[in-house]
Amino acid sequence: MKRIIVLLISALAITASVFCQRVTPYQGSRLFWDMSSQITLFPSGGYARMIELQNGRLLAVAESGGVWIAFSTNKGASWTSPTRIVSNPDKINNAVPDVIQLTDGTILVGYNPRPSEPYTTDRRFGIRVVRSTDNGGTWSEPYFVFDAQYISNNGCWEPCFLELPSGEVQCYFANENEYTYNNDQNISVCRSFDKGITWSTPVTVCYRQGYRDGMPVPILLHDKSEIAVIVEDNGWPGRGNFAATIVRNTVEDNWTKGYVNGSSANRSMIFETIPATNIYSAAPYLRKLPWGETVASYQSNENRLSSDLQYADMYVLVGDERAKNFKAKSAPFALGTDKHSIWNSVSVIDTGIVVAIGSIAEPNKSGEVVMIKGYPIRQAKADYGTITVDGLYTSEKWTTANRSQLCMGQVIKNRTTIDFLYDDQYFYLTARVLDKNIINPDDGLDNDGVRFFIDADDVSGSTPQAGMYSFFFDTNGKILFRRANDGAWSTDTNTSDIRYAVNVQSTYYIIEAGIPWSLLGKATPPVENRMAIAVEIVNKEQYRLTTEKIPEVNNSASWTWLDFRLTPHQDLAIESVKSDDSVVKICKEEGRLLISSQIPIKEFSLYSFDGKLLNKKNVDSQNFNISTSYQHQGGILNFLLADGRIVKKKIFF
Repeated sequence: MKRIIVLLISALAITASVFCQRVTPYQGSRLFWDMSSQITLFPSGGYARMIELQNGRLLAVAESGGVWIAFSTNKGASWTSPTRIVSNPDKINNAVPDVIQLTDGTILVGYNPRPSEPYTTDRRFGIRVVRSTDNGGTWSEPYFVFDAQYISNNGCWEPCFLELPSGEVQCYFANENEYTYNNDQNISVCRSFDKGITWSTPVTVCYRQGYRDGMPVPILLHDKSEIAVIVEDNGWPGRGNFAATIVRNTVEDNWTKGYVNGSSANRSMIFETIPATNIYSAAPYLRKLPWGETVASYQSNENRLSSDLQYADMYVLVGDERAKNFKAKSAPFALGTDKHSIWNSVSVIDTGIVVAIGSIAEPNKSGEVVMIKGYPIRQAKADYGTITVDGLYTSEKWTTANRSQLCMGQVIKNRTTIDFLYDDQYFYLTARVLDKNIINPDDGLDNDGVRFFIDADDVSGSTPQAGMYSFFFDTNGKILFRRANDGAWSTDTNTSDIRYAVNVQSTYYIIEAGIPWSLLGKATPPVENRMAIAVEIVNKEQYRLTTEKIPEVNNSASWTWLDFRLTPHQDLAIESVKSDDSVVKICKEEGRLLISSQIPIKEFSLYSFDGKLLNKKNVDSQNFNISTSYQHQGGILNFLLADGRIVKKKIFF
């Protein structure tokens, strides 16, 4: 009996250690799509691409009976009427355009002449480019890049550009020209050393024998050491369908020592978690965020009624700086099965806003080209301040303008904006949900509302553990409060100290809540501590209940939640300083501090020795400088790193 008791105690101890084991917190940005930014770029068309020009305007290009362009001077809020820059000659469709602005300001638009039947030897499938040297005002005659055969089985397809630091311009495309006796296809690249006027003969980038690599999109990685090209690859064993795949090569090699074959270590699917074999990921696109993370899009049959490419919806994922481990999947348009979004692309504009672009229509029909903006967020925050919890948006200042730090709702089609704030006694949150059918019966059964989770102790657990809390604020003014412990959630009726107000109108509702720090086990706001949060929008309809979460979040595993910090306020005294941390280096030079860091710095703050805030800025960089022109002898530099750590340095000017 004694031995059995010992074994039971050991088993319980092992179970407890498994439950309490801390998991490394989620790394990487998630995309929050803003429904209010959705707008039509072109009334019809396909294969749309967008860039931000050096003068700040946006330029979009699409095919629709030739090649058309449009401009925006307000970051996509409105667009000029489309202008055709390439017409279709008789029995040739100029298709699948791509656009790039080179370092010297030259704009290139490439496209793919596609002859129609009956084929004749004088009309070939090819790649052409037109140039503009006046920011898109006028365009040249077409320049020749490449010609394939004159029948579609031996054609070439889908050009896409890249400029290297050396000034070399590359045009990647799918190429069947070399495989006239089978159905194979490779990815080839032609090079230009005179800004797109003349082009070299093609070199093979990648080829999987017996299959069809297609639709290439290249980027230069953040450290400029490597070229990564996303392709659709239908040759992965056991799949039998297209999978978004990266092939890569060093800039030093630059495709001079042979191509990436089917078994090469330089070929890999993009996903951190490989999708089921019946899920395809075709027509991929790839871009890079200013701080180095990568963004990939593709069209897929996931959650669709058919495996036909024409029934697909668009998905976007975020990868690391090496263009690997793509995750945090989201559907920018989140269409029902009665609509598709195909031949999509993504663009990165401004300070890192992701723009998803798709051709939206009923399956197997042509439609309009639409864009929506997504905001990559790795960490949420709350500034210091106090509000009156009344559900009314007056002149109270929250952490972000318009109380829209997080934008959600594109899946459930109820645009939701969320923000946070804190003071010495309360943690505040607010949500405004656009909803034309608000459900809030007195019985409180499945009401509309917002569920909020917080890991106040940085548990970062894989199961519910002490220090994790859940609050459901419904539209009938009720609160469901739950605490986590030993792998389970339990209801706590101690909600009397929570301040809560809900303002229900005909087409929206506003939630404001103040949660006492004491309810979260805190005597004072945990300004120095990492926390994590999750949010779920709950939408009750007549016959179903739908929810929407932050991408890649598991409500019971706080290691997947969004990193969260409290911003120190200017009256906060700095009690201790870590001056021996070697991650961040500081050098003085002519009235400035030169900052270099092994980890990207998201934000820095400078405090005087008595705790007054002197300077604060978002930087998203590993190297920058700070002016020392302050009427102080020195102070405390507070660096928020991209991995969530806070490093403090004492400095004397």
